Amino acid sequence: MKITLVCHDIPFPPRHGGRVDMWRRIQAFAKYDIDLQLICWTSEEPTSEHLQKIQEHVSNFYLIRYKRDLVTLVYRLLDLIHYPLEVGSRIVRGQELSSLTNQVQEFHPDLIWLDGIHGGEIAKYLSQKFNLPLITRSHNIEHLYLQRLKSSATGLTKIKKILSANHLETYEKDILKRSALFYDISNDDLKFWQEQGFANGRYLPPFIDINNFYETSSPAEKLEVKYDIVFLGNLFSSNNVAGVNWLIQQVIPKVRQKLPNLKVLIAGANPVSSIQKLCAETTGVDLYTNPESTQQVYESGRILVNPVLAGSGVCIKSLEMLSAHKPIVSTPQGIHGLSPEIKKYFYIAEEAESFANQIIDLLINNYQPPKIDINLLNSQFGTSRIESLLSDLQALT
Repeated sequence: MKITLVCHDIPFPPRHGGRVDMWRRIQAFAKYDIDLQLICWTSEEPTSEHLQKIQEHVSNFYLIRYKRDLVTLVYRLLDLIHYPLEVGSRIVRGQELSSLTNQVQEFHPDLIWLDGIHGGEIAKYLSQKFNLPLITRSHNIEHLYLQRLKSSATGLTKIKKILSANHLETYEKDILKRSALFYDISNDDLKFWQEQGFANGRYLPPFIDINNFYETSSPAEKLEVKYDIVFLGNLFSSNNVAGVNWLIQQVIPKVRQKLPNLKVLIAGANPVSSIQKLCAETTGVDLYTNPESTQQVYESGRILVNPVLAGSGVCIKSLEMLSAHKPIVSTPQGIHGLSPEIKKYFYIAEEAESFANQIIDLLINNYQPPKIDINLLNSQFGTSRIESLLSDLQALT
């Protein structure tokens, strides 16, 4: 089978949840000998090493670079009349559209896979032009997710979120209706769409690399534990920014009352200026930008935290944290979409005081996390779950 993937972001390096979800799926497709063409957008030129890694898994790669010229700006402003900002910014026209279309025609796919609805205009165009089934991967209930992000955004970011939410509910529903099938990241989100009358949805969990969950290194080989608390996640999305602010400004001071020498690491991709400033001005808090190895970040901490207060879908970073075999303190939102069997591996706290008390208790008493059932994780998030998906896709082609 040949699949053209339209991904709303370049999936490698997988520095945040959305990329991790896409990249693990690309790896799973390749593992099952699916011939892949990847179309995606980027604002930064990837390194040769990153390009090589992508090309190990896809046979055809078309990278769209965001343009910043005056003509593009005019189109973007006009597109706001009909499209959400993040959809309009990914519309391709003119010579680039012709080049892209020719490359897809030469690849001759059996279907179009839209990974994240924001690349929807290209996916719809290709599906219609070549009379191919459109399959959509839903990462969130996007219009509800944007409503929550708007509430936690400030300044220019809030304006962008307002423009991103413009027409989004209508657009999202149209994409799902046009799709032969759509695959939702959580059963909770799928139930929402089923209650809206959508019968073409399926559940497809995010995949994990099960090998990461086996402790293969000896204690002597592990990195030095330098921090009491570690957070790892993208540092530009409004919900993560709000969560880190809440952690540093409301939770950490309460912990310091009991543990004055507390050391904290905030790590992640592309931190906004407010996060850079907050970390620089807060004693005992270090910032690590764009780490290449998540496992090294996890190993540097005694406990891991997920302070996210808003979101949708499944919080990929919470699943990834489990591989570190460390205690994890999370808000209820941080474990949204996970089964009760998986939620038991987290220490859950909602308010700043209870979150701080949970951290204090874990650090003072040196608690160890419950032993993870690898077979349970594999049954829920292993790449073998893709087999039923491939059976569905074969039936459409």
